[in-house]
Amino acid sequence: EIAPAYKLTFFPVAALAEPIRFLFSYGGIEFEDYRFEEKYWPLIKPNMPFGQVPILELNGKVAHQSIAMARYAAKQVKLVGSNDWEDLEIDA
Repeated sequence: EIAPAYKLTFFPVAALAEPIRFLFSYGGIEFEDYRFEEKYWPLIKPNMPFGQVPILELNGKVAHQSIAMARYAAKQVKLVGSNDWEDLEIDA
């Protein structure tokens, strides 16, 4: 079986990663939902951009900042405005 292209890494809670999970699920996009226990955070943190999670990995690239990742996921599942004004309203 081929692994999903996307890997989302976060703590085992909803919080900042949940909108990204919802968007991928809505669009039927498979992704690895990697949730690590808090006790491992001191080992993982030094390798995270800005020392933060969630991160989204795709083809060796790493994205960070949950709002930017949610906007990306929304674009992937065609949940975006039809013009810049609608995008502004969605962002607001």
